[in-house]
Formats: sequence, structure tokens, C-alpha cells
Amino acid sequence: MHANASDSVPVAGRRFSVNITARTMFVAAAIFAAGWALVAVRTSVLTLFLALFSALVLEPVVTLVQRKSRLGRGASALVVVLGLIALALVAAFVLISPFVSAVADFVDALPSIVQQIRDSSLGSWVDSHSQAPEQAQENVKEIAQAIGDAAGGVVGVAISGFSLVLSLVTAVFLTLFLIIDLPRLVAAVDSLLDPSGSARLQRIWPAIVTAVSRTMLGNIAISIICGTIYGISAWALGLPFPLALAFIAGFLDLIPMVGATIAGAILVLTALTQGLPEAVIMLVIVLVYQQLENYALQPTILGKAADVSGFFVMASVLVFGTLLGAVGAIIAVPIVASIQIVVRELTAKRRAGMAELRRADAATAPTTSPP
Repeated sequence: MHANASDSVPVAGRRFSVNITARTMFVAAAIFAAGWALVAVRTSVLTLFLALFSALVLEPVVTLVQRKSRLGRGASALVVVLGLIALALVAAFVLISPFVSAVADFVDALPSIVQQIRDSSLGSWVDSHSQAPEQAQENVKEIAQAIGDAAGGVVGVAISGFSLVLSLVTAVFLTLFLIIDLPRLVAAVDSLLDPSGSARLQRIWPAIVTAVSRTMLGNIAISIICGTIYGISAWALGLPFPLALAFIAGFLDLIPMVGATIAGAILVLTALTQGLPEAVIMLVIVLVYQQLENYALQPTILGKAADVSGFFVMASVLVFGTLLGAVGAIIAVPIVASIQIVVRELTAKRRAGMAELRRADAATAPTTSPP
């Protein structure tokens, strides 16, 4: 049975007709309905995804508490989650309010800071040879307004009342239940696999947990170190709003590859308000710290947990940043590292076979003596 949507169109003496079957229409409608449903529940899907991600991050911590305290799985998960909630509440009361105030003051003072940069010796030289500072001064109010709107949006989300509380409670309970049931869920999947698939799962799962957990917790630790060092340096050099600069640097350092560079540029430009020597000192501090982070902190704290090429790091940051915003940019590397682990495991047998074929081909290839 055909539902004809055919209009014969004469083209160069020939007639074309398009026939759309009922099955095709049903499949198209089903795809449209599935897409509409996904868009409608995107917030719930995102909450589930973040809860699963949080459970993977906290899995080693719960296992450590369970081993050290001899508590059950559920009690250990409850201790970890409640401890994190208490820590977050303390941070909110002690740290977040001063940080938010400092960032708001920094945004308000941004036009005057830009003017001070233009009045510095280096800024005056650039000003006399380029129109960029004048254009920056003209647009700085718009930039400040955009930053203020973004910060206001974050603050507004942070204090949005009942809706936020409900979302947080839902996310916390989802994370808690996922942590408790994670071994059971993995065992359920394992029971459906043949012996080779089970062995593969036993190899993949610990590696994924390690990649996600160690990368995220390590990045947070490194960002705290970065924010502390940059904030103390800004305070020692007399830079305006050192607390806000510390917060901005620590947050940007969470974003792979580009975050630390952007944070360093902000600090050096802000140091120009105090003079060229302060800016040079700040530049030296930024460069030295970057070497420390790249060659000491990251290898020590992260190890090989996030062994991802630079190209895939940048690509993942762009893709997940577009999909999920700043949170997506931050969690991009652990996700790509997990995908890389799965792909390597699934292709290990084929890669070994291809390597063996290349060795056999090289061994049987005729050797030619040099003339």
C-alpha cells in the first residue's frame, strides 16, 4: 500500500515520480517524535549524565573509605556524599560570597583598569601605534556588561531558590544511589557477556573509573594550586582585586590547554595597571608556574590517567563546551579518555593482528644488497 505524494514532473521529455510509503512516513514520524522527546527531557538527561559522571569520579573515594573504615558500601557512599555536602556548604558560606563580591567589583572597575593599562608605558606605546586600545576602550562597557550578565546568570542560578534546591537534591540522590548500585550494575552487565567479553569488561571498567576520577580530582587540585599561587602573586605585586583574579585563574585553569594561558594573560594585563616592572614580574611568575604545572604537577597528580593527544583535547573541549557550556569543557577530557580506553580495547586484537602481518611481510621481503 502506498501513500502517493507523487507529482509527475516532465524534464527533458521524461517524467519523474516520488512515492512515499506508509512505512517511510511512520519511520520519519517516529524519528521526529524521538527527537522532540529528547529535547523535551534534555534537562533530565543532562542531570542523569552528570550524576553518572559524579558517581564515577567518587567511586575510588568510596572504595577507599569502605576499605579503611570497614563500613558497608551504602554507609561509605553516604559518608562521602554527606561529607561533600558539608564541605560545599562551608565553602558557600566562607568563600563564595567574598569571591562573588570580588568578581562583581572587578567587573565594575574593568573600564578604569583598561584605562590604566592604556596609561602605562607599554600601553601608551601600543596606543600610539595602533587603534586597538581605543576600540577596546569603546567596547569595554559592553564587555563588562556581558561579563556581568554571565556572572549574574551564574549567581542567579546559584540562588534561584526552590528550582535549584530541587535539582540539587535530585542530583545528589541520583549520585548516591548510582554509587551504591554501581558494582551491582556492572555485575548485571557482566552476567550478560561471554567469557571473553567479561574479561574485556574487567579490564576496561577499572581503567575508565581511574581515568575519570583521577583526571577530575587531579584537575581540581591543580586549579586550587594555580589560583592560590596567582592570587598570592597578585596580592604581593599590589594588583587590584587579587581575590577575584585568584578565583578567575583557578576556574579557567580547569579548562584544558587554553584556560591557563587566558588566565595568565589576564593577570599580566592587570599587572600593567601597576607598571611595566610588575607586569614583567607577573609574566615571569606565569611562565615559571606553567612549566611547574606541565612538567611536575600534571605528571605527578594526573599520571597517565588522561593520556589524550592535544588535538583530541582541543576538539573535545570545543564539542562538549558547545553542548554543555563551561561544565562540558571541564569534563571533556575525562570523557574522551574513557572513549579512548574503550576503542583501544575493542581494537586491540585487530591492531595486534595487523602488527603481526607487517612483521611477517617485512621478514619475507627480499633484501637487496647495496651496489
